[in-house]
Amino acid sequence: MFDDLRHARRLASTLDGFTRVYLLRTGVQLGLFEALREARTAVELAEHLGLAPDLVAAWLRAAGAQGLVKREGDRFRLGSFAAWLLDSPRLAELQALLDQTVLGVAPRLESLGALMKGGERPVFGAGAEALRAAAIPRLVEGRALQALARVPGARTARRVLDVGCGFGTYLAGLLRRYRDAHGLGIELDPHVAEEARRVLREAEVSRRGEIRVGDFMTMDLPKGTYDLILVNHGLHHFAPPERGALLRRARSRVSERGVVAIQTATASRDPLARWLGSATWVASLDLYLRTHRNLYGLPEADELESTLAQSGFRATGVVPILPGGSVVYAWGRPG
Repeated sequence: MFDDLRHARRLASTLDGFTRVYLLRTGVQLGLFEALREARTAVELAEHLGLAPDLVAAWLRAAGAQGLVKREGDRFRLGSFAAWLLDSPRLAELQALLDQTVLGVAPRLESLGALMKGGERPVFGAGAEALRAAAIPRLVEGRALQALARVPGARTARRVLDVGCGFGTYLAGLLRRYRDAHGLGIELDPHVAEEARRVLREAEVSRRGEIRVGDFMTMDLPKGTYDLILVNHGLHHFAPPERGALLRRARSRVSERGVVAIQTATASRDPLARWLGSATWVASLDLYLRTHRNLYGLPEADELESTLAQSGFRATGVVPILPGGSVVYAWGRPG
């Protein structure tokens, strides 16, 4: 009986997690959480937002069971976790994560059985999916910039190349920190690149930062020029046999005293990563990536360091971004 109860509780917890994503996304999208900063009844909340009363009441019951809202008599109020979500400076990125989970990850996992049987894997990056994916890495941006400062040579870099720069927020952050630095961001998607240009303008660093649309592997770039080459969350776009070519090309474009820094999620075996839940998240991300025919699995940190050494870097190392090493900067220096 004890085993049955234990496993039943685990099943219930699994279903709770599945439901929680949708409750959160709906609560943010429709303004339900925002409206619950003030205690309201189900009827008042439905009238305030112009929503179906029966579904609002059911959503409140479900959200209350998940601890997302608090009940005070016949009224409901925003819970602490939902308040943290709303008040986060990274709310837009958290919304992108919720959207990607529902609109991107869920359909891929739903088709997992068919894919395992040999079904054709879809191509990643169509339409809004690329925009959502470009926004999500900002969730670790603050920690990543702090970690980057611990990469040898990064703080003294004055010529920066950001490969696959996404929305350009990392490049903008570096140029704002280091006022005598100049940067070039390369981005394949023209819509994402245009957003990156806007980000540089708003950060008032566009005079020292440029965004180009193109492929780093074929673009005409001067050799031995850059003090810092960044590849942030782009490694999974390269099949493992192709990663050496990427790193060798980066090696040929970085100066002899420069450094190449690769930011990636990794399959960490650290107990802290398991305790924090980041190891589970990375394993799920790895599975999701592999369900696409143009994306590939995540490396382990020691595997990436070995590839750096084989690509001509004499000094290599790893700097953790998240505790437990589920996201890291792996770096290499030519000299």
